[in-house]
Amino acid sequence: MLNESEILAGRYELRRLLGSGAMGTVWHGYDREVGQAVAIKRIHPSRLTEIPGSWDPAEAIQRFQREADLLRELNHPGIPAFHDAKLDGNGKDLYIVMELVLGQTLEEVTRERQLSETEIISIAVSLCEILEHAHAIPIIHRDIKPANVMLTSHQRVVILDFGVAAIFKSSHQRLTMAGRTLGTIGFMPPEQLKGREVNPRSDLFALACLLYQLRTGIPPFSDLRYRRPYPVSLLQPGANPYLEAVIMATLAERPADRPASAREFRERLSGGQTVASHVPKQESATAQPRDVRITQAMALFDEGQIGAAFPFFAQLVTELIPPQAEPGVEVECRLRLAQCRSKLGYQSEALEELRALAEELTQLLAPDDRLLLRVLLEIGKLRIALDEDGGLGDLAKVFRLLSATRRSEDELLLLEAREALNRATLGT
Repeated sequence: MLNESEILAGRYELRRLLGSGAMGTVWHGYDREVGQAVAIKRIHPSRLTEIPGSWDPAEAIQRFQREADLLRELNHPGIPAFHDAKLDGNGKDLYIVMELVLGQTLEEVTRERQLSETEIISIAVSLCEILEHAHAIPIIHRDIKPANVMLTSHQRVVILDFGVAAIFKSSHQRLTMAGRTLGTIGFMPPEQLKGREVNPRSDLFALACLLYQLRTGIPPFSDLRYRRPYPVSLLQPGANPYLEAVIMATLAERPADRPASAREFRERLSGGQTVASHVPKQESATAQPRDVRITQAMALFDEGQIGAAFPFFAQLVTELIPPQAEPGVEVECRLRLAQCRSKLGYQSEALEELRALAEELTQLLAPDDRLLLRVLLEIGKLRIALDEDGGLGDLAKVFRLLSATRRSEDELLLLEAREALNRATLGT
C-alpha cells in the first residue's frame, strides 16, 4: 500500500527510483487515470536547500519550470513525450510527467560491449535527426553525452534530460547555476566552457565528442583546455573515412569551422547522400498567396519558430525582386532570412548576406535610415559572435547615430543597440 506522500495529485504513483542526478530525480511511476506507466521527474531535494555561493532554490525551481516549457515544445520520437506537470507551489511538490522510455544509456551499453562502426553511424544519424528537430525550434540541449542517450530494445535512439537546455537567441532569462557554466566537462565546446552564448554547432561539438569516444574508446578531451585531438584513424586504423572526417571537422575550436547544422553533419556521414529525416514536415512555403506567406513568415519569426519561418523567407526572397516588391518588403524579408540563418547556426553565411544587403542600402538610403541601421546592428552583433575585428566599432557607430536622431520609433532599436554594445564592451 503506497503512502499518500508517494502519490502525486491523487493520480501519479511513485513506484521506483530510476535515477538521480545533480539537478533532479527520475521515478518509474504509474498514472492511475490513464492506466499506464510513466516517468516522473522531480527537483533533487539537495537543490531546495540554499547554500550561499553554490546554488539558490529559486533558480533550481525556475530551471525546472523552464525544462517543462521546453519539453512541451518538443514532439519527436527521439525525445520522451511530455504528459503533464505541476509547476507552481512549493519546490518539493513540483513534478514533470513524461513518457517512460526503457532501455540502456550509451554509457551503460559501452560498459558491456564495444559498439560496431555500423551501429555508431546509425546512432549518429538518429541523433542528428533529433537535433534537427530541436534546433529548428530553436532549442539547444547543451549536455549531449553517453549518459543522456538511451537505446531501447527496439533500437530506438532517445535523447534524455533537457534540464540544462536553452532557447537559442531568445529573450528568455539566461540561467546559470549561481554563475557556473552548466554542462559536462569533456563534452562542452570551448564557447560553452567560457560562458559564451551557445548555438546549434555547440550541440554538434558535443555529439562529435560522443562519437569519438564510442569509436576510439577514449574521450577527445579530458580537461578544460582545448587541444586538437588525435585523428580517429590513428587510434582505430581502418575507421570509416566519412565518420572520421565529420567527427574531426566538428571538433574544431571555432563554431564557424564546424558543420553548419545537424542536417549537414548527417549528410557528411553518408558521403553526401541524403538520409531520410523524421522531422515533421512544415506547410509548403509556396502554398498560399504571397501576402499571406509574408504574414505567416513574420508571425512565425516573431513567435520564435525560426526553423518554420526560414523556408518561407528563403522562398519569398527569390520572388520579391523590385519592382515587384513593395518598398521595404524585400529588404525586410532579406533581413529576416539572414536573422534566421544566424539563429540556426549559419552565422558566417548570415554575415555575408547582410554585408551585401548593407552595401546596396548604403547607395539608396541616408546614413541614419532606420532600416540601414537595423542591418548594420545585425552585422556588428555577428562580427562580435564570430570574433571578427571591427564588430565593436560597428555597434558603436549604430548607437551614436540612433542617439543623435532620437526618433520615437527607434526607442526599442536604441535599447537593443545599447545592450549589444555593452555586452561586447564587457565581454559578456
